[in-house]
Amino acid sequence: MSSAKLRGRVHVDLFVFIDHILSASLKSEILTLDEVAQELLGIGKKEMKYKEMVEIWSKKEQLGRLAEYSLWDSELTLKLAEYILPQIFAIARLTGLLPFDASRNTYSQLVEAFYMRRAVADNVLIPNRPKTEEIERRRMAPVYKGAIVIEPKKGIHSNILVFDFKSLYPTIIVSHNISPETLSCEHGECKEKNKVPEAKWHFCLKKKGFIPKHLEELIKRRQEIKRRMKLVKKNSKEWKKLNNMQYALKIIANASYGYFGFFGARWYKRECGASAAAWGRFYIKKIIEIAKNEKFEIIYGDTDSLFARLPETEKGKLIEMAENFEKKVNQQLPGIIELEFRDLYEAGIFVARKGEKTGAKKRYALIDYEGNLEIRGFETVRRDWCELAKRIQREVLVTILKEKNPQKAVQLVRETIKRIKEGKVSLEDLVIYEQITRPLSQYEQIGPHVKAAQKARARGRLIGEGMVIGFVITKGAGSISDRAEPIEDVKPEDYDPEYYIHHQVLPAAMRVLKALGITEQEVLKGKVQVDLKKFFRK
Repeated sequence: MSSAKLRGRVHVDLFVFIDHILSASLKSEILTLDEVAQELLGIGKKEMKYKEMVEIWSKKEQLGRLAEYSLWDSELTLKLAEYILPQIFAIARLTGLLPFDASRNTYSQLVEAFYMRRAVADNVLIPNRPKTEEIERRRMAPVYKGAIVIEPKKGIHSNILVFDFKSLYPTIIVSHNISPETLSCEHGECKEKNKVPEAKWHFCLKKKGFIPKHLEELIKRRQEIKRRMKLVKKNSKEWKKLNNMQYALKIIANASYGYFGFFGARWYKRECGASAAAWGRFYIKKIIEIAKNEKFEIIYGDTDSLFARLPETEKGKLIEMAENFEKKVNQQLPGIIELEFRDLYEAGIFVARKGEKTGAKKRYALIDYEGNLEIRGFETVRRDWCELAKRIQREVLVTILKEKNPQKAVQLVRETIKRIKEGKVSLEDLVIYEQITRPLSQYEQIGPHVKAAQKARARGRLIGEGMVIGFVITKGAGSISDRAEPIEDVKPEDYDPEYYIHHQVLPAAMRVLKALGITEQEVLKGKVQVDLKKFFRK
């Protein structure tokens, strides 16, 4: 059962809302109760190891501890609800949906509900829902070209300036009047002034489109609310109310671009989505060109962000130059499109995937002048790595970025490998957790977590869809999947050191160390001599 309807009560599914909507703005890629609560509330679950839970339940001793653990889970869920429900209610008010639906709908469904409500208010005819044949035709249409990505320069960089476009696609839609009914009007002036880059069509400038009209209202309302938020005490009742309102507006505004290309949309128009993407590429290229003329070195760029640096090293001067660049760019941007200087970071590292010479897309770590880390795309935020691998990668990142000491980072890896070989690592640090997302019988590829789940079920345990399985790779013959054992059946001496060294710890650490030119062989047995001066500009 995925939902329940009770007279006088609303069944709100927090996880579905977090998964569908909130996850896009979360730093964590793991949507467990603990991870989400830690990020949103600053508190997490009580500590109790999985193996300990199994022992308590099987022996029927200390059941009170297990009850307290479960009770806190319920209290934590309630606290999350108190945090998230106002956001759901704000979206419900904006879209006209019931909270039951607002908590379960996807981005496209929320956007459509909003525009249907505005169409009724404007006395505008609402397009019919597409029939099955039309949906299939749309599905078969070629995928239009998306955002541009400037390959990052692999390695460590200092004094990184980061610029972002404010709501790039929504502001493009408004500024260029992108809407199904404004496509390719007969006005010669519009064709000349508002032709889409890399395309044969244009959009009318003489009559405001339905989508741009209401999207602009959303953007301006959000700007006004954010202005008011600055005038009240942060985290006060009024501030929280305003924050929920601006969040609802942000959700609908940002999702409007993707809605154009959603095959089930009433206001579907492939050319509209393709046009917003084309103008997005155009403006990213434009600011890169301006940046290069201003002697910026481009480190990385993607969708709506630019990472760059300058020969200057003095912090105050760098910020001043970045703000001047922001003003210069904005003078050349049309309509409400706006570039914003986000921050100056003391250092950052961009790493490469296997076989790549340039850095990997969306895989970088930045450190600001207060020592705060911002990590994207690394194993530290993924579930399918053991805790030890995630921890060593984070320690390597911190040691290099904060202490600028690659030798110490390598030594940390070597010491960890030594502890693994000597059997001095706890099983909890080696457990890999993965979720069973479908009935076990429906898996065609039997991965380690599926194999471990099959073994647990064969041993009399209840295993079902949605459960998170903790497993350890053990010594012995067979594939990695064959050697995956449920954590409750593993003894400390059972784990396979070679697997955890060569498939967990080393790969996680080498993601970072390779950016410094350090090889795996050097980590295992060679001398490491790296001068970070060649990476950090003084």
